Amino acid sequence: MRVASNFLSVALICLSSVENPFVSGFVAVSTPQQQRCRRNTDSPKTTGLRETNNGGGSSEFGTTSDGDDDNGGEVVKTPDRDLTERAASLKKDLLQLAASYDRGYGATKRARDQAESLISKLEAINPEDDAIRGIDGNSFSPLSGNWRMVWTTAADVLTLNANPLVTVGAIYQIFDLPVVTNVIDLLPPFETLLASTPLGSVLRAKVTTRAYRGKNEDAAAKSNRIGLEFQSVALEPVTLLGNDMGFLPPLGFDFPRTPFEGFFDVGFLDDELLIIRQNAPGGLFVLAKVDSSDP
Repeated sequence: MRVASNFLSVALICLSSVENPFVSGFVAVSTPQQQRCRRNTDSPKTTGLRETNNGGGSSEFGTTSDGDDDNGGEVVKTPDRDLTERAASLKKDLLQLAASYDRGYGATKRARDQAESLISKLEAINPEDDAIRGIDGNSFSPLSGNWRMVWTTAADVLTLNANPLVTVGAIYQIFDLPVVTNVIDLLPPFETLLASTPLGSVLRAKVTTRAYRGKNEDAAAKSNRIGLEFQSVALEPVTLLGNDMGFLPPLGFDFPRTPFEGFFDVGFLDDELLIIRQNAPGGLFVLAKVDSSDP
């Protein structure tokens, strides 16, 4: 089930259809099974990285022994500091790359390949193997908060900036579980010419979804798959030529109930960065934790 990639331009005219899977709720893709990574030496002891995929990519990092030493063969965990420093370095490189290529909108093939390499390395050391916990909103969730998109490879999102009617501003995913709201700020094409003046205009597109444990998962198992049930879409005027337009009611409609399941798999998650892979039509999203989603 696809809706047209030019949804936002159509929505601005009549809001009669929704065809952008991202606007329709960050519909995410099932992650291909991640490759197991091992680093071995000729020593009887092996310090390595071992990843076991269980639907979302739980990882185990440790130092293994041959059993002939004081450890008796038990697995000794690699110090968290080592993984934290490794992740920090990879995140820094990824954020610099994302900033250089405008979140992927201006990315070359070489830049996309570099980003994919950095993302794969982060997924291999993902510290979160149970992103689904707290998804019902009744307990702590590591996903809670405001996340701003800093990189994507999703074609349906990248083509939004080719729309002559709008320029894409900030894009957010807001987790107020069990509700997940996807936000895209839309600006006039000439907005950049007004950067030094207070005469800005912002139209905000919001898609509200309800999160749940992804289907086909063992209810008792840990999981990094988040299912999404689409609920509503709305366009909210924020400002017009510098004037507050918050008094205007949003224009929107509710989604009909359908058997279609949207979901995404969490590839990496800590308190600073979130990486997800969406289902059809596919694509990666990298999001940074922010304090606010205000325009």
